[in-house]
Amino acid sequence: MKKLFFSILILLIGFTAFAQQKFALVIGNSNYTGISRLNNPVNDANDMETVLRNLGFTVDKVLVGTLEQMENAVLNLKRRLGASRNSYGFFFFAGHGVQASGENYLVPIAANNIRSETHLRERAVSLQFILDSLSEAGNELNMVVLDACRDNPFSWARSGSRGLSVVSRAPTGTIVMYAAGAGQQASDGSGRNGLFTSHLLTNLRTPGLSVFQVFDRTMGAVINATNGIQHPELSLRFAGAAEAYLGTRQSPSPTPSPTPTQIPADFVRINGGTFTMGSPANEPGRHNDEIQRQVTVSSFHMGIYLVTQREYREVMGTNPSNFRGDNLPVETVSWFDAIEYCNRRSQREGFTPAYTISGSGNNRTVTWNRNANGYRLPTEAEWEYACRAGTTTPWNTGASITTSQANFGYLEENSRATTVDRYLPNRWGLYDMHGNVWEWCWDWFGTYASGVQTNPTGAISGTHRVVRGGSMLNDDSSLRSAFRHTVSPAERDYFIGFRVVRNAQ
Repeated sequence: MKKLFFSILILLIGFTAFAQQKFALVIGNSNYTGISRLNNPVNDANDMETVLRNLGFTVDKVLVGTLEQMENAVLNLKRRLGASRNSYGFFFFAGHGVQASGENYLVPIAANNIRSETHLRERAVSLQFILDSLSEAGNELNMVVLDACRDNPFSWARSGSRGLSVVSRAPTGTIVMYAAGAGQQASDGSGRNGLFTSHLLTNLRTPGLSVFQVFDRTMGAVINATNGIQHPELSLRFAGAAEAYLGTRQSPSPTPSPTPTQIPADFVRINGGTFTMGSPANEPGRHNDEIQRQVTVSSFHMGIYLVTQREYREVMGTNPSNFRGDNLPVETVSWFDAIEYCNRRSQREGFTPAYTISGSGNNRTVTWNRNANGYRLPTEAEWEYACRAGTTTPWNTGASITTSQANFGYLEENSRATTVDRYLPNRWGLYDMHGNVWEWCWDWFGTYASGVQTNPTGAISGTHRVVRGGSMLNDDSSLRSAFRHTVSPAERDYFIGFRVVRNAQ
């Protein structure tokens, strides 16, 4: 009997050692002294505590925190996380945050003694201190959430010092989410919670969401609620975000075979119509291959986003991209890679593949079954029709386009791709139709056929396929709705990706 008892005890100890452990610290500072008070951070912290406890976290909470209380609480979180590699950490702060010389600081409740940038470094909590402390714990995953991107409350601050800067030294195994992008302000909210935190709480309460889905959906909800004025920033340094769950992962149930009418939530129906394809002779930057013609296209469904690296990896098992991030567009993919993705995703979801592939390597022959209900690349005509979204101007943004509307012109550091939902969509809800990465189309490149056309599919044969939309490396002229560019179907570059469509049934 004793042996049985001790055997059970050993098993329980072993299970405890390997079970996922979760620890959190939430801080809410509202009633500041010396600077403006905030309405909701205490509510935010209280509600976050409740939600995290329901998710199985052991939670420490600091309200109206002093510098010493905040730093000690961070060190205590580090100590708890350091006891087991198999643990998740969650740090949440609502209150004033300030950037100075590229560094971010979370402001304690007693702010009247912070009278210069030197005082700030000594009397506020450095975000880097928090990140370094959590990294030193050596646990599997740490999540840092900052609803602190409000206007700089200090009169001594240099003009233009708004919001927080995006951290560049986040350690591996860390996810950092800002309520607003670099230099933006986050709304304190008019209800019980701040705008950002209210959406985050909603997604944390939603069962069956992965870590990535929680943050990704929160980002999208805030963007939509503010018409793009407030755009949360997400920094992922944890490769398993799509597979990690904060609560109980829903048990997978058999997936019923899709019917031809089932369309993913991130697709939009593009109703067919007739438009003028190409550009007028006086359009600046126009090329001779943009001759105008009347084209009619049938209705189809198009992905509102470029295919992401997460989506590509889930289907193909690999991620060839140069710039890594689950919510970045997959790039460094050839036309053949995009075709293969379409077929595999179709098979995975129970649809009829659109393409028949024969041969091998760069000598493959691809035949398109136009009646298939599976995923495919858009034709040039479909792409331009969807990009224009009813407009006749050079860009769907109007007579001009700026770097606040699209990723182009070497805007980003290292000229890299940005997340697929960073900029506002066009009138039909499609993101990144201008800039970010070029998009493969089905068509061989060739001279437009003359006269009225219905559902054209390009030249019969050729050596190069068409890409559309421009990229982060191009100037605004190459982003025009009518601009055509050609690339060998076997070529892979870090500025080329794709989006997919399906026939409307």
